[in-house]
Amino acid sequence: MPGRAQTKPTHKPLLYALGTLAVLLALSVLVWLAIVRPQLGKGRSESISDDYSASTILQDGQTASQTFTFDNDLLAIGMEFYLPGGQPSGTLELVLSDADTGEELARSTGVMEYIVPDQYTVLGLDQAVTGTAGRRYRLSLTPHYTGSEVLALGHSSGVALWQDPMAVDGSPVDGTMALQVTYQRIGGYLTRFFLLICGFAALLAAFTVWAVTSRRVGLPRLVFVLVLGLGVLYSFVLPPYAAPDEKYHINQSFTLASRWANLFSDEDWQMGHVPITTSFRRPTDVDPTLQDENTTVFTWQEFTGTLFTTTDAAFDSHQEYAELQTDQNPLLYLVSGGAVFLAYLLHLGFTPALALGRLANLLLFAALAAYAVRVAPFGKRVFAAVALLPMTLHLAASFSRDAPLLGFCFAFTALLLDAAFGPDPRQALRPTRLGMLLGTGVLLAPGKLVYLPLAALVCLVPNLRLGRHGKAKKAIYLAACVALALVLNTGVLTSVTGTSTETDSTVSVQTEAAPTAVNPLSARPEKARPTEPDTAYEAVICGDNTLENYVRRLYYYVEDNRDPAQSEVDFWVEALAEGDVSPVTLGQSFLFSAARIDSYTDGTDTLSRISLALLGQDLSQDPSLVGYYDEGGALLVYKVVYSLDSCTQRFAELGLEPGVMDDRMPLDRQTLAAEIEAARATRATQSVTDEADRITYTPGYILTHLPDTVLLLVRSAVENGDHYLRTLVGGSLSYYSLDLAWGWVVLLYLLLLFAALPVEGQPLLPAGWGRLWCALAGVLCCLLAVAGCLLWTPTYYDTLYGLQGRYFLPVLPLLLVVGLPRRIARIADEGTATAQLMGALALVQFGVLMNSMLAVIAR
Repeated sequence: MPGRAQTKPTHKPLLYALGTLAVLLALSVLVWLAIVRPQLGKGRSESISDDYSASTILQDGQTASQTFTFDNDLLAIGMEFYLPGGQPSGTLELVLSDADTGEELARSTGVMEYIVPDQYTVLGLDQAVTGTAGRRYRLSLTPHYTGSEVLALGHSSGVALWQDPMAVDGSPVDGTMALQVTYQRIGGYLTRFFLLICGFAALLAAFTVWAVTSRRVGLPRLVFVLVLGLGVLYSFVLPPYAAPDEKYHINQSFTLASRWANLFSDEDWQMGHVPITTSFRRPTDVDPTLQDENTTVFTWQEFTGTLFTTTDAAFDSHQEYAELQTDQNPLLYLVSGGAVFLAYLLHLGFTPALALGRLANLLLFAALAAYAVRVAPFGKRVFAAVALLPMTLHLAASFSRDAPLLGFCFAFTALLLDAAFGPDPRQALRPTRLGMLLGTGVLLAPGKLVYLPLAALVCLVPNLRLGRHGKAKKAIYLAACVALALVLNTGVLTSVTGTSTETDSTVSVQTEAAPTAVNPLSARPEKARPTEPDTAYEAVICGDNTLENYVRRLYYYVEDNRDPAQSEVDFWVEALAEGDVSPVTLGQSFLFSAARIDSYTDGTDTLSRISLALLGQDLSQDPSLVGYYDEGGALLVYKVVYSLDSCTQRFAELGLEPGVMDDRMPLDRQTLAAEIEAARATRATQSVTDEADRITYTPGYILTHLPDTVLLLVRSAVENGDHYLRTLVGGSLSYYSLDLAWGWVVLLYLLLLFAALPVEGQPLLPAGWGRLWCALAGVLCCLLAVAGCLLWTPTYYDTLYGLQGRYFLPVLPLLLVVGLPRRIARIADEGTATAQLMGALALVQFGVLMNSMLAVIAR
């Protein structure tokens, strides 16, 4: 009865919300007790040497020792053991001391009966050792047997790269002990992170329950709050670099910000056009833990621990990285790139710059998604449900270009439905709404070419709705879409903010022919000669022109080392061959290291040493070259020698260019080696195309191999169908390495179906040809996405390359609105259905976030 309805207590929505909050918090605590708390002892380790291809038997009382350098704290140390016979008994004594002072730092005693062969046995230190950069330690390991069985200690076959040899009772062993050092424990941080994320997710769910039961918050505002709040939680649970291909999107955003910074810089150097194989960031924008796409609990700790850091780096400082970008189209990176540029101006650190770029994308998507819900004449529940899918939120809270693209597509679709099928088909659109319709269409079209059919649906809008000159507006709009799509996706405009400049950094030498070389074995001054010259060895390294001989000449003539570790020689040879370092830069790290940059006092000796190292020839008898020392010191002599035609030709025979010097003086070789190893690690995570991959399903190949193409598509549907279903709604997150339970996937699809159910008596649903054209456009976008993956698929593949369900998200609202059969069950009350849907989505998102955290914790 109306009178009794007015007497209902108004505090029920709040009680429902508080009850929801209490239940979810209690569930969080129970899950923490059962699953999370046992994981608090998780540790993070670093391998000193992970090669245990050889082993040495340790007799009773023998002491195996290993000297190593470690920068971080030391909490526990793991060794690799083998059992030559049965299980030994007794104790294992470990002592850790300072290698330089001999001071004992920590010790540990283990029981041999617990040793499991062929895996690391970890001994916790009796006290944590605080790390110091560059500190050298000596590990001593002594077995005390109580039986006849013995242990064999694993080590590398040959001394490991950059490491010292192991010793047994003081006698060196040709190998490095396999060691893992635990330097970090997650401890109580995991509890705080898990409960805070669950707590905020529970608050959002409780707020949603209050909002839908009290009816005090409109659906557009509720969608905005939930997208923003849940998106921030997703950004913490799956931090930067965790979203699909996000590293490439981050590279593009930071490169764009660096170009803008370069525009406002006082430097004469202009960045100009940057190829997609190269990226720019500030020199301080490096964090190996955060840049690992495989999120762990330690990624969470690193992300939150560095979230409010700042940097002294100038806003226009830049460092070039051999890291891939996505493409040359900057349109969908303007917002994230602008946020990163703001971080540059505010001198924010790498992590806050990443967080700010993600937040900018999330805010844009949240605003556009809420706007789509507000303007849609029908299907509001559909837009809300798709915007709150886990995959949508994961992408929206990332640097992915799909974040703005999804927002543009959702807003355009809602505006289109209103303009083409709205309640006032003969009334012209307001200028702001018309501008939004055409603007979002023009922006989404060049974003990804496969969604051009969606943008073309403006043709369905009656001309009257577009105001005066409706046909002309449509023509101009379509022309702008096509032109922008072609320009921004084919590289017609290679640079919009700068021009490319090239400078010659080599030194001009006024000689037309190479100076006459002097026999390096006889006429070389004694001062440049190693302490005890080895004539036979010099003949070898100065004779054949090979990369290995070049590296050995650097060790011999600069450091007086005729027997460098083969692992080091191989490292530098590989770095030269792969282009990770140029011959000139490598030579600079030897000749102009901190220990030698001030050691040059004589032009003849300097020229002799440099020319022998670079060329294997002594040019010290040429007075025209010796004179350069008086003009510019050893640095100028070095530039002169590597600029000689004979030097260029010598390296050209090895397939290399000499290169130019590094800006850093002095140049530390260990720093250079670390940069090379980082570049190799980055390259290992990026796509590499070999010859077999270049032969793909081109249109010509498809037409001549139709049966093979059909079979490929069928195999893809059968073998990868579950992957496509998961990646549409978010059943697989991150780089599809984090799978949710199938129960969540089923629930999400049921909620999508419920959201698409029409309301009784809804007169505005698309019908007739309009509905057909909308459905065809949506299907065509999906087919074009499949075709794009097909064109990239090598012919030897058994399934489609790279196809993911998320590619269909931009047209999912349109397909759900126009594609669902109209004769199925209908919704009696729109308000009740909306309340049920939003409440269910909030609760499901709470479960999905908890499931995601548990999956990360389990790693």
